[in-house]
Amino acid sequence: MLVKNRKSRSPLKPPALSRQELETRLYEAEETIRAIRSGEVDAIVVNGPGGEQVFTIEGADHIYRIFVERMNEGAAVLSSDHFILHCNDRFAELVGLKTQHVIGSSIADLVWPDDRASMNALLVCAAEGPCRGEIRLHSQLGKPLPARLSLNPLHPGVTQAVCLIASDLSEVKQAEQELRTSTEQLRNLAARLLAVREEERTRIAREIHDELGQSLTAVKMDIAWLAGRFPAGNSPMHKRIEATMQLADDLIKSVRRISTELRPGILDLGLVAAVEWQAQDFQTRTGIPCTLQLLEQGEIAPDVSTALFRIVQETFTNVARHAGATRIKVILEMEGEMLVLRIEDNGAGFNTADPTLSKSLGLLGMRERMAMLGGQLDIASVLGEGTTVTARIPVGPPKE
Repeated sequence: MLVKNRKSRSPLKPPALSRQELETRLYEAEETIRAIRSGEVDAIVVNGPGGEQVFTIEGADHIYRIFVERMNEGAAVLSSDHFILHCNDRFAELVGLKTQHVIGSSIADLVWPDDRASMNALLVCAAEGPCRGEIRLHSQLGKPLPARLSLNPLHPGVTQAVCLIASDLSEVKQAEQELRTSTEQLRNLAARLLAVREEERTRIAREIHDELGQSLTAVKMDIAWLAGRFPAGNSPMHKRIEATMQLADDLIKSVRRISTELRPGILDLGLVAAVEWQAQDFQTRTGIPCTLQLLEQGEIAPDVSTALFRIVQETFTNVARHAGATRIKVILEMEGEMLVLRIEDNGAGFNTADPTLSKSLGLLGMRERMAMLGGQLDIASVLGEGTTVTARIPVGPPKE
């Protein structure tokens, strides 16, 4: 604890004091002596002509004091009314003041104005037990200094006080900002690469469908023309022509399938139409009934439609491969200004805490698509009860 003394006066000209003033000063002196003897005070600040000076009581420099003064963290002891009774040099350095100017001041004066309410909440919490929090302090540059505070209640005798440890977070915050900037740059790059890939897939799908598909159709027509020119009795040749035409039909089907998998043309008609087509195709291939509850939402941005459609494709693929489900439900709806896609199945489910899931490229791809658009992907699953995949993307208020 620290006591501030009155301003010292010259001993050559003692002022005339009334009896009441003498009694008051005598009482203050007796209280100071009592506090020193009981160990409640280990330093005194005296206001003199040269400014404030801190005098440490002889015998108060214990090993713990040396440890506190040399630690790299700021340390301070607060009174019950939140004034600083003692602090080390590091704490004074954090707030850009000299130690003697910090001691005796209110902690509220050293906290950034916008964070004083948070500081008061921490102090209330610290009166009951240990607590931690991040607060911005005043720095010597006049800028907020981010710091992590750890507070613990102290009970020296009958005086209730709080011990405070402050850690400078400037470097940590700077590193976090650099990491956020780097992450944002990487995400922008990934978004650009994803957009380029979708554009390339669209181009390739159209070229395959238009050029290769049309060429195969022309080949089939030529084969049919040749078949009509051979004599009816040439059975081996007709069988070979029929086999060639069947091969051409299979190739045309493969071209259509590959083109559709690259990018279904129906996606140009809107997200709802594309999801309906994908659900019908999934039900036909797997035999798993698929229920749709789709809200018509006009003017969905192409990148949003593509992202949600890819999530539908990836989820359907996972259900077909791993879930063992007997039914699946797709819901597309608006929740406020969020477009929500929800896909539910009654399959085997899985443990969402499984660390191997972090290496799943399919799940990572879906999450990254949502993050690029400012959305969020949530996966909830219970073993034996199925899985729900929910994607939310902000699209603004609904339009008529």
